[in-house]
Amino acid sequence: MKNGQQYDQLISQNEELKAQLTEAHDIIDAIRKGEVDAFIVKNNDAHELYTLKSADRSYRVFMEQMSEGAITINQNNIILYANPGFARLAKTDIGQVIGFNLEVFMPALQLEPALSIIKEAWQKGQGKGEILLEIKNEASIPVLLSINKLLVEENEALSIIVTDLSLQKESLHQKKALETKDEFISIASHELKTPVTSIKGYVQLLKYNFENDGNQPAADMLGKVDTQINKLTNLIGDLLDVKKIENGQLLYQREEFDFNELVKEVVEETQRVIPNHPITCIMDTPKNVMGDRIKIGQVLTNFIDNAAKYSPAGSPIIITTKNTNDYIQLSVKDNGIGIPADQQAKVFDRFFRVNGDKENTYAGLGLGLYISAEIIKRHKGKLYLESEPDKGSVFYFQLPYIH
Repeated sequence: MKNGQQYDQLISQNEELKAQLTEAHDIIDAIRKGEVDAFIVKNNDAHELYTLKSADRSYRVFMEQMSEGAITINQNNIILYANPGFARLAKTDIGQVIGFNLEVFMPALQLEPALSIIKEAWQKGQGKGEILLEIKNEASIPVLLSINKLLVEENEALSIIVTDLSLQKESLHQKKALETKDEFISIASHELKTPVTSIKGYVQLLKYNFENDGNQPAADMLGKVDTQINKLTNLIGDLLDVKKIENGQLLYQREEFDFNELVKEVVEETQRVIPNHPITCIMDTPKNVMGDRIKIGQVLTNFIDNAAKYSPAGSPIIITTKNTNDYIQLSVKDNGIGIPADQQAKVFDRFFRVNGDKENTYAGLGLGLYISAEIIKRHKGKLYLESEPDKGSVFYFQLPYIH
């Protein structure tokens, strides 16, 4: 008989608990819909009245839909209200926020500074500061607390807007890393330029002497050294150009020139450097272009070098020029490894290199295409590409010609 009474009592308590939970959810839903003008919170032996008369429906809709987190706490740090934005930040259900102490959402090491910010807001009427927000089973995230004290029917509360600073902190970190890299590159490139020039001079002198002495094998070896020095010189030149571009100091010399003649000259020069890649030119009728002849030639050289670098030995490189109503278009086609579609938009970014096991075997800093893009932009031209993995790429640039 006694066991039966205990069972009935448990059933009764369970039903009462279900009713209380249902009532709590109904109240929260009613608050969100603007159907509640006031609510009473029991705190120990006292009762605190909070009214919603001053918050019209449009304001409540704004609070519910804002991306930032928004909470209201009483003097015991109990969360009286929280919007979905805060629940998303904390990665929890809204039911696990309202009625809980704000301290639950703070890492132990952040508790003291967070409570200090809140204390200051109670004293001065407002406060602001950065803390870490505790995320269950995940790393904490940096947030900004913007706090204002409210007086509602003679009862004080704090309204807190919680802004996620994760992306801002990440961007700041990336910016500092890039500035450090820029500083190193600027110093290193300037310091390397003079000794590399000296080494090149000595190598050419030795090569000349060996050729005069009839020691051709030694002269050939020094010729290979000279080729590698030229690559290093070009790399240093790229580093210096990047710095000048960033500072707006890259100078351009404007002159009128035959575009097809420039293409022929560049192809002839680069073909000697990359004899393993036959270069074919298909050119439209000659057109004159106004711009910096040397720098536009640098763009074409970068295109051809990339085509050779990322293509198997012996594969052809096809260069085509085509005239339209307003532009002359040049394309460089290869049969190389290609570029995945999700990375093509970044190809012309500074220091960008295509991700992948194959791509990591190729030398370079990812500066040539960035510099090329800046040069073409300065000439009021366009630059783009078409590519498919394992099938090769076609790089294009367009320049206005003189009618």
